[in-house]
Amino acid sequence: MDKKEIESKLRNKISIPNDPELGLETNSILRKLANVVLIPVLNSLPIKSRRLIKKSNKAVNDIVNNATSHKALEILYSKGSKHGVKKTYEKISQFVWFNTNNSKGVRNRLKIVTDEIKKILGHKLDSHEVINIVSIAAGSARGVIEALEAKKQAGKEINVYFVDKNPEALTYSKELLKEFSIKDNPNYNFNWINATVNEFLDSVQEKFSLVEMVGLMDYFDDERAEKIFTKINGAMRDGGYFITANINHNSEKRFVTKAIGWPMIYRSGEHLARVVHQAGFHPDEMTIYYEPLKVHSIVISKKI
Repeated sequence: MDKKEIESKLRNKISIPNDPELGLETNSILRKLANVVLIPVLNSLPIKSRRLIKKSNKAVNDIVNNATSHKALEILYSKGSKHGVKKTYEKISQFVWFNTNNSKGVRNRLKIVTDEIKKILGHKLDSHEVINIVSIAAGSARGVIEALEAKKQAGKEINVYFVDKNPEALTYSKELLKEFSIKDNPNYNFNWINATVNEFLDSVQEKFSLVEMVGLMDYFDDERAEKIFTKINGAMRDGGYFITANINHNSEKRFVTKAIGWPMIYRSGEHLARVVHQAGFHPDEMTIYYEPLKVHSIVISKKI
């Protein structure tokens, strides 16, 4: 296939999950109308407005202070519910901030990734007697842990590796795992590795049945991303699966970058899939999703 054929194939593979059981968040008609006014206002906020944004809500304050980290994502996942706001203005601001497209989109991404891991664990790795799973730049590792809990593999040995350069993220995921019954399953072997993605991939000896790396590509340019994807391809078993994601260009980009202070590298789903393909994954073995608000794309690739 030439370049145009590949790009056409990738573009035509993009879809949006429509399973109502996933509980993916969308915008009501009222919210869409409100966004016509709200989003331009948010995008016009200057950098100096960050102090006021932080003061409006304790949860938002912690997101801004921990932007790009697992701490910020965990707050977004829970809609700031653990911060126990009481004042009326805080409740209003919490409703506004945690119902932006970017807030909803990151929760949708988590749901889709978790569901895809469940599917892979459920029936696509039956031929693998020992299943090696790695979450790279794992953060809290919530999606992997919740999927493992939901799809227990009876009688199979499962080695799980959580890799992150931030030791605080590894400590958090260790504590999170304690909330799930799989921590006591003798067939599961959990490992936490404090390393960068390159340090891990350059030293690892295992071949993996499933590689999950969600969020890291938001900070790497194409050249660096392709090199990492190529290393991941080389570390995978034939028939194994690779899941990655990227933030897409969206109407709140200026607000997130400037006012919140969370700069990222934005790619379309087609763009992300093209970089994955350039690393050796075949377009015919890819599934490409946008979550409903098209803030994030997710690419699932099978190694053949």
